[in-house]
Amino acid sequence: MMRITVLLGLAVFQHASAADLNHLQPILAKPGQVVLDMDFETDFVVDKSHKFFVCGQGTTWKAKQGMLVGTESSPEYQAKKEAQGNGHLGTAPRLQIRDSPRDVILRYSFKIVGGKGTKLLPMIEAGHHLRRIYFGADGSQILVDHEKKTIAESDFVLQQDQWYHVMIEIKGDEFLVRFQDGPTIYGNDPGVGADFANHAIGITATDKGTIYIDNLAIWNAADVQPGWVTAKAKFAP
Repeated sequence: MMRITVLLGLAVFQHASAADLNHLQPILAKPGQVVLDMDFETDFVVDKSHKFFVCGQGTTWKAKQGMLVGTESSPEYQAKKEAQGNGHLGTAPRLQIRDSPRDVILRYSFKIVGGKGTKLLPMIEAGHHLRRIYFGADGSQILVDHEKKTIAESDFVLQQDQWYHVMIEIKGDEFLVRFQDGPTIYGNDPGVGADFANHAIGITATDKGTIYIDNLAIWNAADVQPGWVTAKAKFAP
């Protein structure tokens, strides 16, 4: 495990809006086939039959006002699950993206408003509990193997009600997270490239919080970029 310091200072987006563009370009892998590219300019509700998205744990997701907005599950859903005694009440907005490739490039913009973090949330993952970036109160971690192993750490802390522009690249055993005008967090471990049954991208907010997502794009990660070794030398020992 290694601790990666913030390269460009903490990202500050107090004046950012959903209309601001994510200008990040892949540096680890070449983008291959486009899997998904959405700006959410058309309103819709994510239901059980949605082509691209799955609402985790009964949470509510709607595209409105040019953004995809995730909120907690209904009081009725939470009461039902509580009565069943099996947890998973859906108090934190959770979204899965169908048919995500094993080697993947993900780019989008987001902000989280309200709620509280937990020991596992908020996070972005590619394979449920298998490889994820977790944003904690004291910093961020790349975790693999059901959160049993930390392969990279950063002192980066997400701030409430601020827009962030992020790109995640996963290729083989390498996991790269970059924030526009913010930190780069990099990990390399066999747990990243392990063979999973499902590599679905998952995005989860804070408990009782609301998440806003804009300009989401996913590509299959193709060949390694020719300049990757040089680029990696700037932040990986």
